[in-house]
Amino acid sequence: MEGVGLLDGDIVIVERNAPTKPGDIVVAVVDGELTVKTLRLSRTGDFYLEPANPAYEVIRPKGTLEIVGVVIGSFRKMRR
Repeated sequence: MEGVGLLDGDIVIVERNAPTKPGDIVVAVVDGELTVKTLRLSRTGDFYLEPANPAYEVIRPKGTLEIVGVVIGSFRKMRR
């Protein structure tokens, strides 16, 4: 999610069970896989997940989409 300022190793701060809306960055479980992506709504009313990196494809759930929470911040350690 470098395109939205989240880098590998960052710690995200997540508000669980928060109301979501298209455009929110969310932690989601899609078909059993955990991911952090931007929540979008298609013209047909289906939710899907959009990666910040255009090299990756949009994720359209084949089965289940569970929103765990909304990313409300992040923390980056300067020394590893």
